Amino acid sequence: MRWIHISLEVIGGLTVVAGLGWPVLWLVFYPFRNFSGGNCDDSEQQVIASPDGRHKIKSFHRVCGAGEARPYSFFDVYISTGNPNKDYEYAPIVMLRDIAPHQASINWESSTQLSVYFPDTAGVDDAYARTFGVNIVLHPVITNKAK
Repeated sequence: MRWIHISLEVIGGLTVVAGLGWPVLWLVFYPFRNFSGGNCDDSEQQVIASPDGRHKIKSFHRVCGAGEARPYSFFDVYISTGNPNKDYEYAPIVMLRDIAPHQASINWESSTQLSVYFPDTAGVDDAYARTFGVNIVLHPVITNKAK
Protein backbone atom coordinates (compact mmCIF):
# COMPACT_ATOMS: atom_id res chain seq x y z
CA MET A 1 0.00 0.00 0.00
CA ARG A 2 2.84 2.37 0.80
CA TRP A 3 4.28 1.85 -2.70
CA ILE A 4 0.96 2.85 -4.35
CA HIS A 5 0.72 5.92 -2.11
CA ILE A 6 4.25 7.08 -3.10
CA SER A 7 3.52 6.44 -6.81
CA LEU A 8 0.36 8.53 -6.67
CA GLU A 9 2.20 11.38 -4.92
CA VAL A 10 4.92 11.35 -7.61
CA ILE A 11 2.31 11.32 -10.40
CA GLY A 12 0.42 14.17 -8.70
CA GLY A 13 3.61 16.20 -8.32
CA LEU A 14 4.54 15.71 -11.98
CA THR A 15 1.02 16.72 -13.01
CA VAL A 16 1.25 19.96 -11.02
CA VAL A 17 4.69 20.77 -12.51
CA ALA A 18 3.48 20.04 -16.05
CA GLY A 19 0.28 22.03 -15.50
CA LEU A 20 2.21 25.06 -14.31
CA GLY A 21 4.95 24.66 -16.92
CA TRP A 22 2.75 24.95 -20.03
CA PRO A 23 1.57 28.52 -19.32
CA VAL A 24 5.16 29.59 -18.63
CA LEU A 25 6.37 28.02 -21.89
CA TRP A 26 3.48 29.64 -23.76
CA LEU A 27 4.39 33.07 -22.35
CA VAL A 28 8.02 32.61 -23.38
CA PHE A 29 7.39 31.36 -26.93
CA TYR A 30 4.22 33.30 -27.87
CA PRO A 31 6.08 36.46 -29.02
CA PHE A 32 8.10 34.34 -31.47
CA ARG A 33 5.17 32.44 -33.03
CA ASN A 34 5.65 33.96 -36.52
CA PHE A 35 9.36 34.67 -36.24
CA SER A 36 10.46 32.79 -39.36
CA GLY A 37 7.96 34.14 -41.85
CA GLY A 38 4.83 32.45 -40.63
CA ASN A 39 2.71 35.43 -41.65
CA CYS A 40 3.89 36.24 -45.19
CA ASP A 41 1.90 35.89 -48.41
CA ASP A 42 3.40 35.63 -51.89
CA SER A 43 1.69 36.51 -55.15
CA GLU A 44 3.33 35.59 -58.44
CA GLN A 45 3.46 38.52 -60.82
CA GLN A 46 5.41 37.39 -63.90
CA VAL A 47 7.10 34.33 -65.41
CA ILE A 48 9.10 35.30 -68.49
CA ALA A 49 11.39 33.16 -70.65
CA SER A 50 14.50 34.73 -72.15
CA PRO A 51 14.44 35.37 -75.92
CA ASP A 52 16.72 32.36 -76.52
CA GLY A 53 14.73 30.18 -74.07
CA ARG A 54 17.76 29.34 -71.91
CA HIS A 55 16.45 31.04 -68.75
CA LYS A 56 13.18 31.78 -67.05
CA ILE A 57 12.54 34.63 -64.65
CA LYS A 58 9.94 34.53 -61.88
CA SER A 59 8.89 37.56 -59.89
CA PHE A 60 6.92 37.61 -56.66
CA HIS A 61 5.39 40.26 -54.49
CA ARG A 62 5.63 39.31 -50.80
CA VAL A 63 3.69 41.00 -48.00
CA CYS A 64 4.56 40.26 -44.38
CA GLY A 65 3.48 41.44 -40.97
CA ALA A 66 0.63 41.18 -38.55
CA GLY A 67 -2.76 42.85 -38.73
CA GLU A 68 -4.44 44.69 -41.57
CA ALA A 69 -1.54 47.07 -42.25
CA ARG A 70 1.01 44.31 -43.09
CA PRO A 71 3.88 46.82 -43.08
CA TYR A 72 6.57 44.77 -44.84
CA SER A 73 6.32 44.60 -48.62
CA PHE A 74 8.91 43.10 -50.99
CA PHE A 75 9.45 42.37 -54.70
CA ASP A 76 11.69 39.38 -55.45
CA VAL A 77 13.06 38.20 -58.79
CA TYR A 78 14.43 34.68 -59.32
CA ILE A 79 16.27 33.17 -62.30
CA SER A 80 16.23 29.53 -63.38
CA THR A 81 19.42 27.70 -62.47
CA GLY A 82 19.09 24.60 -64.65
CA ASN A 83 19.28 22.44 -61.51
CA PRO A 84 16.48 19.83 -61.59
CA ASN A 85 16.53 19.24 -57.81
CA LYS A 86 13.44 20.46 -55.95
CA ASP A 87 13.95 23.85 -54.26
CA TYR A 88 17.11 24.53 -56.32
CA GLU A 89 15.49 25.28 -59.68
CA TYR A 90 15.64 29.06 -59.12
CA ALA A 91 18.07 31.47 -57.46
CA PRO A 92 17.30 35.01 -56.21
CA ILE A 93 18.83 37.85 -58.23
CA VAL A 94 16.94 41.01 -57.14
CA MET A 95 15.17 41.84 -53.88
CA LEU A 96 13.40 45.17 -53.37
CA ARG A 97 11.61 46.38 -50.22
CA ASP A 98 8.89 48.93 -49.42
CA ILE A 99 7.11 48.43 -52.70
CA ALA A 100 3.42 47.91 -53.48
CA PRO A 101 2.09 45.18 -55.79
CA HIS A 102 2.62 45.84 -59.51
CA GLN A 103 4.93 48.82 -58.93
CA ALA A 104 7.91 46.86 -60.27
CA SER A 105 8.35 45.01 -63.54
CA ILE A 106 10.99 42.96 -65.31
CA ASN A 107 11.79 42.78 -69.00
CA TRP A 108 14.30 40.91 -71.14
CA GLU A 109 16.23 43.44 -73.25
CA SER A 110 18.17 40.62 -74.95
CA SER A 111 19.09 37.00 -74.24
CA THR A 112 21.84 38.20 -71.90
CA GLN A 113 20.33 41.33 -70.34
CA LEU A 114 17.44 41.68 -67.91
CA SER A 115 16.02 45.05 -66.83
CA VAL A 116 14.16 45.65 -63.57
CA TYR A 117 11.98 48.78 -63.32
CA PHE A 118 10.82 50.06 -59.92
CA PRO A 119 10.01 53.35 -58.16
CA ASP A 120 12.98 55.17 -56.65
CA THR A 121 11.18 55.12 -53.28
CA ALA A 122 11.78 51.36 -53.02
CA GLY A 123 14.89 50.13 -51.27
CA VAL A 124 17.25 47.64 -52.89
CA ASP A 125 18.01 44.84 -50.42
CA ASP A 126 19.98 42.68 -52.81
CA ALA A 127 20.86 42.79 -56.51
CA TYR A 128 23.38 40.96 -58.63
CA ALA A 129 25.09 42.55 -61.63
CA ARG A 130 25.63 39.27 -63.49
CA THR A 131 24.17 35.84 -62.76
CA PHE A 132 24.23 32.69 -64.93
CA GLY A 133 25.58 34.74 -67.84
CA VAL A 134 22.78 37.31 -67.60
CA ASN A 135 23.44 41.01 -66.89
CA ILE A 136 20.90 42.52 -64.50
CA VAL A 137 20.26 46.24 -64.89
CA LEU A 138 18.25 48.21 -62.34
CA HIS A 139 16.14 51.14 -63.55
CA PRO A 140 14.72 53.17 -60.65
CA VAL A 141 11.87 55.30 -62.00
CA ILE A 142 11.74 58.78 -60.48
CA THR A 143 8.44 59.34 -58.74
CA ASN A 144 6.77 62.63 -57.86
CA LYS A 145 7.64 63.35 -54.25
CA ALA A 146 5.44 65.61 -52.15
CA LYS A 147 7.04 68.91 -51.29
